[in-house]
Amino acid sequence: MSYCKSARLIGWLFTGSLLYLPAIGLGAQDIEKISVTGTRLKRSIQSDSPIPIASIDAKALSTIGANDVRDLIETLPFNAGAQNNSDNLTQNFTVGTSNINLRGLGVSSTLVLLNGRRQVVSAVVTDQGASFVDTASLIPTLAIQRVEILKDGASAIYGSDAVAGVVNFISRDDLNGSEMQYEYRKRMSDGSQDETKVDFVFGSDTGNSGHVLVAASYLERSSLVLSEVDWVQPAFSSFGNPGSFVVPSLASDDNPDGLTVADPNCVQNGGSVSQGSNGNSFCLFDFAPQITAVPNEDRLQLYIHTQWVWNDDTKLWFEAGFADNDVSREVSPSFPVLNAPSVLASHSNNIYNEDIFFRGRPFGVGKPTEINFYSHQTTRVAFGIDGAIDTDKFWQVSYVNAKNEAFLNPKDVIADNFQSALLGFGGIHCRQGLGAVAGAGECLYFNPFDPQASANEQLRDYIIGDYIGNVESEMQVVEGIIAFDELFEMDAGFAAMAFGMQYRKESIRSVYDALTQQDRFAFLIGNQNVEGDRDVKAVFTELRLPIFEQLELGLALRYEDYGDLGGDTTDPKVSMLWHAASNLSVRGSYSTSFRAPSVHQLKGVQTNFANITDPRDGSTTFGGNRTVGDPDLVPETSTALNIGGTLNVNQFDMDIDYWRFSFKEVLTRESHQAVVNAFADDPERVIRTSAGTISIVNTRFINAEAIDTSGIDFNAMYQWDTRFGRLTPQLWGSYILEYDLTDNAGVVSDGLGKLNRNTVGNPTPRLKGSFGINWLFEAHSANVFFRHVASYENDVTLEKISSFNTLDVQYEVDMGELIKAGVNTNITVGVVNVTDKAPPFVDIAGSYDPRTGDPRGRRAYIKLKVEF
Repeated sequence: MSYCKSARLIGWLFTGSLLYLPAIGLGAQDIEKISVTGTRLKRSIQSDSPIPIASIDAKALSTIGANDVRDLIETLPFNAGAQNNSDNLTQNFTVGTSNINLRGLGVSSTLVLLNGRRQVVSAVVTDQGASFVDTASLIPTLAIQRVEILKDGASAIYGSDAVAGVVNFISRDDLNGSEMQYEYRKRMSDGSQDETKVDFVFGSDTGNSGHVLVAASYLERSSLVLSEVDWVQPAFSSFGNPGSFVVPSLASDDNPDGLTVADPNCVQNGGSVSQGSNGNSFCLFDFAPQITAVPNEDRLQLYIHTQWVWNDDTKLWFEAGFADNDVSREVSPSFPVLNAPSVLASHSNNIYNEDIFFRGRPFGVGKPTEINFYSHQTTRVAFGIDGAIDTDKFWQVSYVNAKNEAFLNPKDVIADNFQSALLGFGGIHCRQGLGAVAGAGECLYFNPFDPQASANEQLRDYIIGDYIGNVESEMQVVEGIIAFDELFEMDAGFAAMAFGMQYRKESIRSVYDALTQQDRFAFLIGNQNVEGDRDVKAVFTELRLPIFEQLELGLALRYEDYGDLGGDTTDPKVSMLWHAASNLSVRGSYSTSFRAPSVHQLKGVQTNFANITDPRDGSTTFGGNRTVGDPDLVPETSTALNIGGTLNVNQFDMDIDYWRFSFKEVLTRESHQAVVNAFADDPERVIRTSAGTISIVNTRFINAEAIDTSGIDFNAMYQWDTRFGRLTPQLWGSYILEYDLTDNAGVVSDGLGKLNRNTVGNPTPRLKGSFGINWLFEAHSANVFFRHVASYENDVTLEKISSFNTLDVQYEVDMGELIKAGVNTNITVGVVNVTDKAPPFVDIAGSYDPRTGDPRGRRAYIKLKVEF
């Protein structure tokens, strides 16, 4: 652990120990009423709900072998397409973050809450331009009491982003004492990837009326690079070193800019020759071994929550959080040079005796990998007042201020410096244009014909530069709610109502260094400074009506106004709960939801690299993809239907739900490949170099497509008590019935069971689920989990992607006070993916689907937890 992070950790713990503020309970009642995700009205018991909620408590988090929130997300059967595997190709700048994607409707369509209140979205966006809440920045694991997942549209309750549902992380409020946990886990297959995590939490009542919780977590994770696994297949780029050359004298009608010829020594120097269309040939570079599947991470999380009484009817609360994640990952020795720099005939090594263009990269085969650096910081402060008037009226006022900041520092080729080096004027001390002579004195030639030329390494610091970006996202929320538990009396009981108002301010700001602003990089191109904000105003209400003793009706309505940036929208929700029998309840709901365009999609500029096939010559490589925000975008809209039931018979519990979402005006970025295919010769959309290669594809954010999806969620559990302990088998899964995608031309395609690589959809295996058995006997417990992801199809190659089946085991023993009096000790050991199942092969760079498969292989872990 670094000195600075250690100092911050100690400082926070010391500060937390000073914040012993008197706290309260709001008076005892015969039946406790609690807040439940999905409603502003308190309920007597959480399970008595007309909406589908999955609740995962702290014990369950440990039982499934989750090391962090990312591991929890990966086990959820109703999550599809979350971007939590940090590979170089699908997470350009979001490396080190995690997110959730309920129903495969997009990472922007799931609202993430902390204690029922909003969290700021990440300053970095996905390659598709989607904003999301970084779940890795929320709260230390030991501070979590439970995670509630509302699997239903909830914009009528919470507003924008709750299209597919809500995930609410709820902190502990009942801890009296301290807990510390040490965990070490290591990949048991090839490679040295491991992680060490230390968690601490302290909670205490203060007097008779208060509580304080302080928590900290530190994670140190080492990397996994695909050169360390045995299942990766080559991933070739036609821009390598040894490279290829465009020879103008060999131009033809099919190749008007010249014929591309592979380096004559391509194979000899470690490359592979590929024959393209129209007689072109390329020297290929295999970059797959340099893809980072797990980055190096040093993550610190801090959290404090305290509450206290102002008087018998009023409770004050305060919470603050901080997260800092420093990330590094390996990439190729250098990125491709997309601007096709020229090599003059006067270059002493030019074997073509004419001016030609170089198609490749400065460093390739046999060279060490480059290291890119990133940092993500999140700060959050929230406070509020909860009050009661008599015994049937409640009110809340709260304020949240949160900021996410990211530092981006990948390294790339400085295009004009590389061109100068090819002309013989390379070097930090070379004074080109001031009487300098090419290749003389301190001016050096870069030799693209010999990858091992000594001058090339001398020029590395001159050619490779730092892409620097500082980006931030900020959010402020003020909200007030008043609720009436006994609004008026009906035959079956009292009607209840809640009414509230909310004001949000959201802003983004991006600042880049001069090189980046000037688009001087040969691969990453550059990015522009951006600043934007918007104000959102909302009013909402909710009504609960006991129609009969066994039947309850719920109504909700929310109006949000985004002003000139997104317009306004009104969304209703109707829900029903019927107690058909003492052990059987039936629920149903129908709602409309919306997601307003993010500030980034409205005002931002995004440039990242993308894999592009050029229809001119059939070559495939990476190129720049620049997307500019559009202030005329409109909100996405959706309708959601859910019908389900809960059955409890003795020791058997079962939940089943049918759900359907119809998602319209989906916000997305144009497909870069579709733009290239349609506008290959349009210089406004496809910018080419003087050698004819693609440099930048200009795309737009659009309201284009639609998703219609439906399925069935199921969960069954049975508790079986025997003389040898309690056995609890559980089955949990989601079966997708349809996943139809409509493109901007109105053409409908079936995305069910597909990778959905070039569509607005996400990978959608038909079935995801798990079967587990828990054994509990006195101080001992054990768990076995079998997890299944059904096979699906690569919709580009039409090849089958095999199912992904893994087995996890865990054993835990509660040693009580065996080691020391007054200190309770637990030891847990386990193995994730016992059979070392490799992720199913997919014919894309990296050889697996990072949104569905897991590249980490078999991992063993040990946890030591002490409570005192």
